[in-house]
Amino acid sequence: MENLLDKKQSIIESALELVHANGFHGCPVSQVAKNAGVAAGTIYTYFENKEDLIVGIYDYVAEKITYYLAERDDDSLEFENRFFNYWRNFTEFYEQHPAIHGFYDQFLNSPFNSEKVQNRPNMWHEWAHKFFQSGMDEGAIRATNPVILSILVNTNITSTVRIKKNFKTKLAKTNVNLDEISQLIWAGIKTA
Repeated sequence: MENLLDKKQSIIESALELVHANGFHGCPVSQVAKNAGVAAGTIYTYFENKEDLIVGIYDYVAEKITYYLAERDDDSLEFENRFFNYWRNFTEFYEQHPAIHGFYDQFLNSPFNSEKVQNRPNMWHEWAHKFFQSGMDEGAIRATNPVILSILVNTNITSTVRIKKNFKTKLAKTNVNLDEISQLIWAGIKTA
């Protein structure tokens, strides 16, 4: 059984790297199989088709993000500290896993992110919504829909990581400190 799980994970990670390097269209199932060291038919043991594989990667990525942030969240801290830890940890995760950062960003803007996929339970979104709800329950942040807070914060984290990567030299030359973004976001969502 563990061997089957290892094979599936190997397929997903192979596909994730190929998507990162070449985009969705530059990721043929035959190449995924070759990179994973399995026969092409083996992929169809785990995934119905390429779309199912891409959605499988999305689920894998959501799980990785959730576990990483949940393990590092300390709910005994005041929410302000938790917020800045969340920002730092999520940024760190994306910087350490550029394939996941690129995939997630690309997936959300692709036809693979169908209404059917959006309406399924998603452990990452559920965890993030609970995180922001706890800030509201504590009275630390404005009472609003936690989905809105999650979108606001997470899209800014995604963009910040992309900017750090693509403009590293320019940012260093101009002395731009992107940490100010998290401070501005916090100032906008905290209670007065």
